Amino acid sequence: MSSAKRRIKAKKKRRHINVIFVLFLAAAGIFFFYQQPARRDIQGKYPAVAAPEKTPVPALTPAPPPALPRVSIVMDDLGPNKKAAERVFRIKAPLTLSVLPQEVYTAWIAREGHRLGHEIIGHIPMEAQKPHRLGNGGLYTWMSRDEIIKTLRENLRSIPYIKGVSTHMGSAFTQDERAMQAVLSELKKRRLIFLDSRTTPKSVGFKLAKAQELMALQRDVFLDDKDDPREIEIQWKRLVTIAGKKGYAIAQAHPRKNTLEFLQKILGNSREVQVVPLSALIGP
Repeated sequence: MSSAKRRIKAKKKRRHINVIFVLFLAAAGIFFFYQQPARRDIQGKYPAVAAPEKTPVPALTPAPPPALPRVSIVMDDLGPNKKAAERVFRIKAPLTLSVLPQEVYTAWIAREGHRLGHEIIGHIPMEAQKPHRLGNGGLYTWMSRDEIIKTLRENLRSIPYIKGVSTHMGSAFTQDERAMQAVLSELKKRRLIFLDSRTTPKSVGFKLAKAQELMALQRDVFLDDKDDPREIEIQWKRLVTIAGKKGYAIAQAHPRKNTLEFLQKILGNSREVQVVPLSALIGP
């Protein structure tokens, strides 16, 4: 091989080596760059590193306050007296108004009471053991089944927005199974609540109603059996005690001065019970 050819070949070999060396340096530079710690910023400080995200701890929800025992206050004997009803309407609580049928102000009291948010039931007059004037729509044990049902239907038609009935007097009538069966069968057809006022411990009303799977309740306390402020307060405390034990209780009362003054005061300040309509005590 001539010397000229050897020089050309050597020159090509050096050029090839140079290219390989340059590529090696470039690769080393890239490797060195990525292996270095985080670069400082222009002030000479390392860039801030984001802290790892923390799982948020849910806020503790405070436990709801314990539910107050429920009390239904049934205001009896409304119907003949408009002024008495207007005094009842001044009490700011969801009372249950028990309205006598076929009286002068029966329909007006039921409509106005309903408009103000009160629940309406019929206070159906029934025969007592001692002779008492029952007034319009009275039911007697001597009546036939058809007569009882006919009179009861007239009573119910006279009371707008009616949700149920309670017994007015009735210490004789509510002991009579035949008579009570006639009443309860009609209430069941109309899906009305039956409240046994328990004017006698011998009443069969509540027992028969439950046997017929009727929506039924019974009174726990007569708030003003004695029209005396001290006695009314005693009966109220008894009512609260009963409600505390079983979760609810029912009081029947009358639109008398002492009773209304007591309820106005106690319902404005009491935190012992929650006043609810009668139907709120009916289970699902």
